[in-house]
Amino acid sequence: MDATKESIMAAAMRLFAEKGLKLVTVREICMAAKVNIALVNYHFHNKNGLYQACVERLFRENTGDELCTTDATVADARSWRAAVRKWIFGFSRGLRSTRGGTALVAGFFRQEVVHPSPMFDLVRKRYVIPMRDCLLRLVAMAVENVLEQRRWVESIWSQLSSYALVDASWHPVFRPADVAVDGWGDSIADFVYRQVVAGMKYRAKRGAR
Repeated sequence: MDATKESIMAAAMRLFAEKGLKLVTVREICMAAKVNIALVNYHFHNKNGLYQACVERLFRENTGDELCTTDATVADARSWRAAVRKWIFGFSRGLRSTRGGTALVAGFFRQEVVHPSPMFDLVRKRYVIPMRDCLLRLVAMAVENVLEQRRWVESIWSQLSSYALVDASWHPVFRPADVAVDGWGDSIADFVYRQVVAGMKYRAKRGAR
């Protein structure tokens, strides 16, 4: 990727994560990248094309296949518990990250939750659903009833994402004053993991329905 295109994407990823697609203008991106406004159209066709390119790069480089394939490591009850824990902590830390590329992923998620963009279906189909399906497959290894599988997945996802995506000003309402933000976030993930282990018993590797 040439330097100009790289500069545009770097500026766009930061601004989109902070403000969302609707509130960011092409002019603002180009000013931040210090490039001519016509170059966005040249490289990406339009703002939506730039947003899509940013989403694809961020999720590919910062989440990869890890949250979509942890079930592939399961061979027995012990590896199932390890895979469930890896998914829960990976999802939780990814959504609430404040550093590096994963912080941008978290920002994109927050913006899509609060202000869904025209690219919402792309994000949902390419990234959210594969992550959900991996969790569903893990749950199905311990829960036979299809409706119960869905309830567990909804509960796990909701607990983790509600903590990660809520405005930071609300965290002190629940977090003890002597506990660090990251430590409290991990303790929430651990609490959810212990709920899963206590409420499920690994049966055998099987696909979710």
